[in-house]
Amino acid sequence: MTDSNIQIRLAGPQDKDTVCRIFHEAGLETEEALAPGTTYWVLERGGQAVGAIGLEHGDGASLLRGAAVVPSARGQGLGRRLVMSAVEYAQARGDRALYMFSKGGDWSSFGFQQVPLAVVMGEVPGAPQIQAYRARSERPGGTTWMRPLDQKVSRA
Repeated sequence: MTDSNIQIRLAGPQDKDTVCRIFHEAGLETEEALAPGTTYWVLERGGQAVGAIGLEHGDGASLLRGAAVVPSARGQGLGRRLVMSAVEYAQARGDRALYMFSKGGDWSSFGFQQVPLAVVMGEVPGAPQIQAYRARSERPGGTTWMRPLDQKVSRA
């Protein structure tokens, strides 16, 4: 999709409320959003923030931390653009894999495959989201996913 009205920009500390609002509207946790050791982006359409995504970086791997588009902007491929831009960023930083927790959806169209929870917890143990789960003695619900980053990025 080529749309000059769409911009994905790096989020800074001033964007924390925006990222948290977008995540909250999507039912995602906002604890540790924009924590040190993370990279977040805001997707804007016509100057209005309509999406956000984050990566929590580990040693050679990252954890996808939230991927959300506000309800009024869904169904236009914007979420796919956000996810694929995060995949490209993780590849460019030299990560071997990208991991995530998901409470719904089939992420295989993004090149992800389901993996056991222990794999994710072991591969990015210092990620803020994982540290928060451990501090609360909780396990993330849903499905755990991994995308090897030796795969070519597909925009399909």
